[in-house]
Amino acid sequence: MKKTNKKSKNLLSALLIVLAVTVTVRLHGSVISTPERPFEPSTQIEIAGSDGGSTMQPSLQQSKSSDIKDAPTKTLSNAPKQAEVKKSVAVEYQYRALKGSNDPAYSSSWALQKVNAPTAWDTATGNNQTIVAVIDTGFALAHEDLTDAWHLNTAENGTTAVGDRCWTGTALSKKTNNCDDDNNGYSDDWRGWDFYSTNNQPQAGETNSNGSGVSHGTSVAGLVGATGNNNKGVATINWATKIMPLQALSDDGVGYTSDITAAIYYAVDNGASVINMSLGGDTFDQSISTAIAYAYQNNVVVVAAAGNCGTGAESGCDPQKPGALAYPATENHVISVGATTQSDLRASFSSNGAGLDVVAPGSGSIVSTAWSAGNQTAAYSANLYGTSFASPQVASLASLIESIRPSATVDDITALILAGSSKLGAMNSQIFTNEYGHGIINASSGLTIATALNNTSLAEPQLSQTGGYSAEHIYVGNEFMGSGCGVATNTYCTVWLKNSLNNYDRYLPYTLAISAGSAGWSWNSGILSGSGLWTVRAVQGQSKSLVPYSLTGK
Repeated sequence: MKKTNKKSKNLLSALLIVLAVTVTVRLHGSVISTPERPFEPSTQIEIAGSDGGSTMQPSLQQSKSSDIKDAPTKTLSNAPKQAEVKKSVAVEYQYRALKGSNDPAYSSSWALQKVNAPTAWDTATGNNQTIVAVIDTGFALAHEDLTDAWHLNTAENGTTAVGDRCWTGTALSKKTNNCDDDNNGYSDDWRGWDFYSTNNQPQAGETNSNGSGVSHGTSVAGLVGATGNNNKGVATINWATKIMPLQALSDDGVGYTSDITAAIYYAVDNGASVINMSLGGDTFDQSISTAIAYAYQNNVVVVAAAGNCGTGAESGCDPQKPGALAYPATENHVISVGATTQSDLRASFSSNGAGLDVVAPGSGSIVSTAWSAGNQTAAYSANLYGTSFASPQVASLASLIESIRPSATVDDITALILAGSSKLGAMNSQIFTNEYGHGIINASSGLTIATALNNTSLAEPQLSQTGGYSAEHIYVGNEFMGSGCGVATNTYCTVWLKNSLNNYDRYLPYTLAISAGSAGWSWNSGILSGSGLWTVRAVQGQSKSLVPYSLTGK
């Protein structure tokens, strides 16, 4: 989790174009998918329906970089809370979308196998109590695999009655009475909100059914929480979470600071415990930074796509900055997610660097829900390329962990995901690398450790000295270091290192303490990227050593 260098706040920046594209064409009955070329869109993509047929949908096309323009004027009389947020925003930056069950597509889902989801399902499949806010383009609200997954605002459902805030003397539907029944600053928000168009219908295709990002939000939502084990479509890590659909980007995949900021505040204030943002820009944004800090303070996990500028040569990316991470993935208290291929390699387009946290499948034959004008209820994407589609899998895992560990803090869930990840072969046994972060998420490991922590009487873990041969509190590049954690016998512990300047996080793998009641690690100081002081603490669930140990690079 990151880590923003808060400079260039007021610069008008070029857009970071981060739309990923599904490129599939059908030739004489054969499906041909272009391998890992997310920035060369075709005119159309074909999406297989549940009936075995297919529908045609415009591809998610890249746009060229342009100067930041004024956000469109909109009427906000039905959303005074959104109007309040918009008034507080000094600069409007532009953002773009980043692109075991009986569900028919499960058997072909290599992504679920890679993250050990089937094993995790032996522990939990979700409880329909967790809420993940998806801030994105519009959604296929009537989709067969999503209709039961939407979070409903109970205070804006049903009919008015005597004594209600909006009682007029006649019983009216709270969905359409043009009144803010729950006094949250939004009228009739019974199922999410459309911040871009300022209404209560975050529906895909409302303004442009041929928009370049019209299906993006639906695909992201399906990877967060398509209903599992329902004999329809796809499954994801959490079979039974609730999705709060918050549209902040247009059907073309474009949005602005005030709408995204308002969506973050809405998510936090209306019950979300996890937020997914498969979108990004290339400039630090103070308004969004403040909103994310608010989410952290209110114990809401924020997950964001790392961006699709892996080589710098991708459309809209700066060739002088290959691998540049998108914003808000670089923000403090955000889990930044890169994309891997079926071969467990970093997808060539996946942004990377010292601020990356973890990776998840995001390139190739990843199947999810989709939307097209011709099929709004049963369309499915055949292939998805982009960190946009890796990020929601991490959000889904965060919600699944929370379903069995509801009292967990943001830091606790972050540690379970990062310190519970699997090290890929390309990491060469390193605990962290710039290309893969802490490794690929491991749903089974995360739930196993979370379950063990639930059964552990937590006490302050004790950090053994962390250091190397050079000197106390000092490290040099690529020096062998040692760390230890003192906890009760046969309980899990990790060590958390945080950079004071860039806010980079490093976690040593969660490890079961040996019979002597201690866990130990040896690691290479090369994982400590960036300058500034690193603080080191032993961590066991929500407990951590009170006095941090300090490390400074020499």
